[in-house]
Amino acid sequence: MRVGLDYRPALVNREGIGRYTRELVRGLHELRFDGNLGLFGYTLKGRRFSREELGLAGSRAELLRLRLPSRILPWMLAKTGKGVDDLVGGCQVYHHTQPNLLHVRSAQEVVTIFDCIYALDAHNSDGPGYLDAEVAEGMTASARRMVERASRILVPTEFVGAEVVLTLGAHPGRVMVTRLGCDHVLTHLPPGGYPAAQDPFVLTVSRVDRRKNHVRMLAAFELLVREGFPHRWIVAGPRGFGCEDFERALEHSSARERVDWRTSVDDAELTRLYSQADVLLWASLSEGFGLPPLEAMACGTPVVTSCVTSMPEVCGDAAFLVEPTDVERIFEATRRLLAEPELAEAFRAKGSARAREYTWRDCARDTLLAYQSAEKSDAAEPKMGGLF
Repeated sequence: MRVGLDYRPALVNREGIGRYTRELVRGLHELRFDGNLGLFGYTLKGRRFSREELGLAGSRAELLRLRLPSRILPWMLAKTGKGVDDLVGGCQVYHHTQPNLLHVRSAQEVVTIFDCIYALDAHNSDGPGYLDAEVAEGMTASARRMVERASRILVPTEFVGAEVVLTLGAHPGRVMVTRLGCDHVLTHLPPGGYPAAQDPFVLTVSRVDRRKNHVRMLAAFELLVREGFPHRWIVAGPRGFGCEDFERALEHSSARERVDWRTSVDDAELTRLYSQADVLLWASLSEGFGLPPLEAMACGTPVVTSCVTSMPEVCGDAAFLVEPTDVERIFEATRRLLAEPELAEAFRAKGSARAREYTWRDCARDTLLAYQSAEKSDAAEPKMGGLF
């Protein structure tokens, strides 16, 4: 069986879908399936990662990279009568790793859907405002097309699987959970770890947008400062939708001199920050998976995160779970982990054990099973109407 895979996210995105695509291919390489892979990348931008950084050094996977703007490719395929499966030299299964569907001529299609958060704001003036309404509407329409076309739909958690069925109308028989991995972070962890930080800090790793809840986390951090804790708060992540809310709150914050917002952090530096932080604070309002808590656990750092959406499923009892809309609960959980060494050590131990359960090799193995299932599918399951 030969598999084609949309590799564009791996070439242009350091976080999120880019991380997933790179590490999935690494895992397939570990399983010695790389010789069956045809990777397709299309971007007008120059190379951002070396072949070594992509994990393709020594790999038998074939990478076709076209220097084309993404909007030209659908026109080109229609003009030539080809499918993207033809461009990778033919394949039995083609894997769409991002919500940007390209025409497939004959292969069975597999799609990955990471969350349905956009559906909350699509056609909904009373939505939470996580995305621009027009963007949300477009993403929802794209996700529905993905569900309509796919033989198998991969989701990172059971929570997202239920959302895909209820919101997008997917038949449950098409949905398969392929949990993500976090062991990539160990690549940059030196033997024995890093020395303790000279100045103590609490860490948050995420894009700064409305959904990630930075304004409430800032309010909780202000309470920590008032309590006399000496910590800084390092926020590692680029600007996202609605980041102006956080920027305004930070400008008027009594703790603004103790907040260090770093919009660009490479993988090696991120591992150091995880390892040296006293707590990872990650009280997101909505997630489909959420890698940073597991990455922090892998580095031996206790985690405060949300008790909603996917986070209880991903973290189990290995994180201190809080109601993300309650500033006092966020503050109290963080305060306890900073003030009670025995409690922090218990969460470190549980977190390290939990992180070991999430590997990219396992993600690749489950994905390979999905490819095999898609190849054998000879009839589409019935569709179910979505709720939105």
